[in-house]
Amino acid sequence: CNELVKTLVVAGAESRQRVIQWFIDALLLNVNADGTRPDRTKVSSEELLLNLSVVLLKLCEPFINDPKKASLVDPGFVSSPESHGGIYTTVGDNALPRLGQNSPTSAEYHPKNSFIPLCFFFCSRSLTLTVVPGGGRYENIARNVYHTHRTIRAQNGDLRSDPRFNRLLQMQYAKEIVMMSPTYITDVFRFYNMAAGIFLTMEKEQLKTMPEHIVDDLCSVMVYASSFCAKLLSGVDFSNLFRLCVMFLSKEYAQLVRNYNLRAKLGDVLHDIFLPGNSESHSEVPDSVTCDPSAGGQPYLTSDKLSKESLAPSLLLLYGEVENTGFYEKNDHRTKIAALLKFLWDSPEHKPAFKRITEDKKSFITFANGIVNEMNDKFASVMETLPAIRTVQLQMANPQEWGALSEEERETITSRHENNEREVQRALPLCNSVMKMLGFLNTDKDIRDMFLLPDMCPRLANMLLHVLTKLVGSRGLDLKVDNPESYNFRPKEMLQDLCVVFSSFAAADEFQKECAKSGYYTPDLMNKSVKTCRKLGLLVGESMELFALLATKVEDASKIMISDEDLYKDAPDEFLDPLMQEFMTDPVELPTSGNIVDRRTITQHLLNDDTDPFNRKKLSIDDVIPAVELKEKMKLWLEEAKAKRAAGGQT
Repeated sequence: CNELVKTLVVAGAESRQRVIQWFIDALLLNVNADGTRPDRTKVSSEELLLNLSVVLLKLCEPFINDPKKASLVDPGFVSSPESHGGIYTTVGDNALPRLGQNSPTSAEYHPKNSFIPLCFFFCSRSLTLTVVPGGGRYENIARNVYHTHRTIRAQNGDLRSDPRFNRLLQMQYAKEIVMMSPTYITDVFRFYNMAAGIFLTMEKEQLKTMPEHIVDDLCSVMVYASSFCAKLLSGVDFSNLFRLCVMFLSKEYAQLVRNYNLRAKLGDVLHDIFLPGNSESHSEVPDSVTCDPSAGGQPYLTSDKLSKESLAPSLLLLYGEVENTGFYEKNDHRTKIAALLKFLWDSPEHKPAFKRITEDKKSFITFANGIVNEMNDKFASVMETLPAIRTVQLQMANPQEWGALSEEERETITSRHENNEREVQRALPLCNSVMKMLGFLNTDKDIRDMFLLPDMCPRLANMLLHVLTKLVGSRGLDLKVDNPESYNFRPKEMLQDLCVVFSSFAAADEFQKECAKSGYYTPDLMNKSVKTCRKLGLLVGESMELFALLATKVEDASKIMISDEDLYKDAPDEFLDPLMQEFMTDPVELPTSGNIVDRRTITQHLLNDDTDPFNRKKLSIDDVIPAVELKEKMKLWLEEAKAKRAAGGQT
């Protein structure tokens, strides 16, 4: 087939044009073939589409490994309807999104070579219709095989005689013929590394016109490969692909690639493919893939110049951005980002970049807010779900009790139990990695000072005490489940990481005060935590002394706070924050509604919602206006009230 097409292409202009038109017709006819379950009455067979992609890959072969020929791929092709025949249209139902917004729909196109760009972009489109959805379909089948196997075993069924299980196995094996074919998949890898190299040479204005699906497909294929055919990655050069991911994640290109799901995928590729094998969370990707042979075999993550300059701050920004991805997906993204950050933190090459992250306050606060939101949400859910898992485990382990239930009841309980297990298995790795990340990041004073800003300190103290309550106050350390490692449930280790974080902030007055203000704080909780740490040997030396000191300091701050609350109870209403009903420390006016609130209140609100809380109009923290006169009035009142109290009078 490949030789036949090549013969037709070189036979003459008319023959070549007919082949090109057939490619155009085939790609246009199958525009919807990239779905998980496409309507097979309206698209070609998977076999035909596979053959189409194989043919186009072979036509690309002469320039895949020849940078000089690859440089002839003219980006103007996708903006020339006459050349692409409508395949890369930007209008109508079949419009293909571009990387940049407001990209030109058409432009003059005068390539040095017209056939090479055509082969490249047609091949890119054909892979969208074959290998990319093929990876998703294979993953779905593999997941179904796993769950069906587990269900049959739980019901004491016979795997060999179960027709559904055997049909799924047949489907899986059939898919593997293509999706794990060494020749085909390796050609796909080489093509995408070449595509990354082409993108690296483009100017920003040219990149804006590029179809978004090419970068998305590249990421999907690499993530699939890391999970299901990592060994096939061996021997392929992925240097261009690595540099493209780092470049697109950098602050300079953040405005170009605005699709948050795509940006999250770029981070996934860096984790799944390029995080060295000595990391805790890594697949079977060969070391030859993660390391740069031109840098003496060092990992790309520590040897690449742009990576050393920009990746650490880029990942902090990305951690906050993935809030905009799917509810479950963001857990996986953030767990991977945290693993990358830990690796970079331990690498001396990235220390200067970490020093610079405090220069961008807005990005850092977005990142820190993401950490707090995630822990508040996920950890509470986990600690509520684990007892339910334990209950079912005990029920299943009791043959008499389990056997007394009807089949329908067992299926309902099993289904709910599996959902609970999946929820915990998604959430706990993130909770563990977040707590460790807080620990290592806050060994740096500049970063620690960022967490102590009025924007973040109250939320940080609340979150840490919330977790402490679940682990110590609710006897979370005594919670038992079968196979705790399968859930990443290590409560003593998490308590140790948590107390390390507490000790790192112990000397900060503002942290002590915010702990005292927290609704989760009680003297008993802190004292019990100190005793537990000593008993289990979780902290030693200076860290233990600091944690014990914090308990004392917070109790002192709590007594002062209670005394001040008595002072504030007679304060005029205009001195109280209308949302929190607390005495304001830095009143500001919201220009969108005219209301006055405490700066800390509106800052924390805007971290999660960019609107005025009184009328839902768009609002930024930069828009608020200091209420100078009111602040001075409050200062005078407070001084007078304290003077009267000191003299034993009443305000």
